[in-house]
Amino acid sequence: MILKSAQKKLKGFTLIELLIVIAILGILAAAVLVAINPGKRTRQAQDAQRKNDIGALATEIQGYYTAPGAGTYPASLEVLTEQGYLKQMPLDPTTSAKYLYATGGSATEASVYATLAEPTGAGIKLWCYQSTSGRAAEVTTGSCAP
Repeated sequence: MILKSAQKKLKGFTLIELLIVIAILGILAAAVLVAINPGKRTRQAQDAQRKNDIGALATEIQGYYTAPGAGTYPASLEVLTEQGYLKQMPLDPTTSAKYLYATGGSATEASVYATLAEPTGAGIKLWCYQSTSGRAAEVTTGSCAP
């Protein structure tokens, strides 16, 4: 008879043991979230989308510039969709705003740029494509003029 009651007590976990295990799992989950930092990863993914969109726009404005008889950059980015260079205009992943575009020197120079959410360097705020250099890079605010 005593043997049966001892076996009953050994079959399950006590409430204290379960609470301790749940607390340990909670601490481990919190540590993983701090290490992963999902907010930063989200901002980096949005910046990757911005960079991809700027690259696509840069390709299309170069295509417009080199089209037979053009020799100038478009007056606005909307011309690219109107003339079939793009099916639709890419928009900023966070604000759904249009990317910034500027021309200079009687439309023989152009730049397309966007503000980064998670810049990699100090003071760097923009991802900018400039037709004069033919490449895109992170630059400080105000240094993306065509």
